[in-house]
Amino acid sequence: MKNLYILGAGGFGHVIKDMAEQCGKYTKICFLDDNSDEAVGKLSDLPKFVDTDSCFFVGLGNNSIRLELINKLLCLNCEVISLIHSSAYVSPTAKLGIGCCVLPMAVVNTDSVIKDGCIINCGSIVDHNCIVNEGVHVCMNAVIKANNEIASLTKIEACCVVERA
Repeated sequence: MKNLYILGAGGFGHVIKDMAEQCGKYTKICFLDDNSDEAVGKLSDLPKFVDTDSCFFVGLGNNSIRLELINKLLCLNCEVISLIHSSAYVSPTAKLGIGCCVLPMAVVNTDSVIKDGCIINCGSIVDHNCIVNEGVHVCMNAVIKANNEIASLTKIEACCVVERA
């Protein structure tokens, strides 16, 4: 089991911590954050936490900053994980990039591709044969209908339906 460091101790970071605790795969789960008393270090301290017993997740809602930090972690040869909640459905034919999360009751259907750093939020649906490019946030209960491609860094607002492109 490894230590998990979550970059960002805000609301989304706490959601990620809760998911990680539920899966029971981590020795300890800690935050790195510049503005939180519960963090074990600041983002600038990141290199001090890099070792073979540690993995990382960027728990920030800002799409572009999330991608920047994922790239920084990769440059430091960090293991960047993705998380899938036990109540979510991800098709075995779907592809999920690094640094992604699929939250409770979300669906990623057949042959869809979710690229790096995406958030597939609670109850959202990415139907079959979709491509969700880097850094996208599909908000709660949003639906991306089949055969769509979503541009990088897009935020699909809660309850929106994306029709065929």
